Amino acid sequence: MVRPPLWLCFQMNAQGELDFDAGNAGGGYTRWLAQRRQALVELARQINLPLNHPVEVWLTGGIRLRGKLQLQEEKLFLTEEHLGPLALRVDQVPFSINEMESCVRLD
Repeated sequence: MVRPPLWLCFQMNAQGELDFDAGNAGGGYTRWLAQRRQALVELARQINLPLNHPVEVWLTGGIRLRGKLQLQEEKLFLTEEHLGPLALRVDQVPFSINEMESCVRLD
């Protein structure tokens, strides 16, 4: 007797925990985005930098950057333990917070 492959024996909707047919599927994602934005605002306040705003940054060596100040790498969770050494970028130019001499918000 030939048995069918194991993956054919499982039904697609056998897992009851994930209800993809629920009407309010986007609510959790929307709340997560709002919490993430709030965490970014709190981080910007703690490090006293205008994240997600236009800035003029002076780096060591006399390098001037103008553009939007952002975290270099998008993180899922914005906590002190997950940040480590803070890497930033202005537009597409990455740099470390240790390289920054000054930062002025332009808006």
